Amino acid sequence: MSLHVSSEEMQRGSNSDEDEKDMTPAQSRRKAQNRAAQRAFRERKERHVKDLEAKLAALEKNSLSISEENERLKLQLQKTATENEILKATSALPSVPSALPNTAPLQYKPTDFYSDLLQPHENKTPSHRIVMSENGERLLAAGATWDYIIKHPLYIKGYVDVGHVSERLKGAAKCDGQGPVFEESAILDAIEKSVASGSDELL
Repeated sequence: MSLHVSSEEMQRGSNSDEDEKDMTPAQSRRKAQNRAAQRAFRERKERHVKDLEAKLAALEKNSLSISEENERLKLQLQKTATENEILKATSALPSVPSALPNTAPLQYKPTDFYSDLLQPHENKTPSHRIVMSENGERLLAAGATWDYIIKHPLYIKGYVDVGHVSERLKGAAKCDGQGPVFEESAILDAIEKSVASGSDELL
């Protein structure tokens, strides 16, 4: 294989060789140092680009889990905000505690609650099952729903009419394959509306 070199290229190469021959030792060292510095700069730049690409890949990999965590936190924040609003509303009614004594557990038994809540459903066995929905919200079976209601601060204070809550939840039941379950947000909403309904009746 033959190499064809133009006279112009030969001239440039000759000029470069002559320039280097004309350089002093100090100039030659500086030129070598400049070349080494340029090579080191290119290597650092390549490493930096590779680091950025690796970080980007890691961020893209975690983006889905971060989005799901954000949705879960939003639901938790909404639930907490709802509970705070209920507490603020009831604390502004000083006559309510005296008008509604803490007798709710005696007025409504769990067996009555299960019978009433599960009446439209074929499976009438109360379960304390708690599962998670696809969007990250808790789903409570009838037994777990009763436990949730009677542990709620508003129920303990005697503000909640369990019969009203049961009526509101009848149409909100979902099925998880084992029986009826109720979204935690729906239970909170029923409790809130029960309290609001009781307050309206006192006015």
